[in-house]
Amino acid sequence: MNIGGTGNVARDPDTVRQDTIGGVLAAAVNMEEDISSGVYRDYLNRRNWPQQLDDKVFAEIRKRLTVLMKGIEGHKRIIDALVREHGRDK
Repeated sequence: MNIGGTGNVARDPDTVRQDTIGGVLAAAVNMEEDISSGVYRDYLNRRNWPQQLDDKVFAEIRKRLTVLMKGIEGHKRIIDALVREHGRDK
């Protein structure tokens, strides 16, 4: 991670550039949201799976993905707390 420069927060962890603690933490929140919405939510929809997938199997997949999404929500709450506690530059 490269810190310095423009103060912009990029969503790609390899190109993240921030000047603030809050910027670094905001990038972490963005990455968590990208994982949740870009991967797991799409696979909660039955139409995104092969037709031959058994409904019981899909229900199990959906249940487990929901657990993962709840975990990500917990991660976001932790990062939000870090922003509140430490995200202001001194």
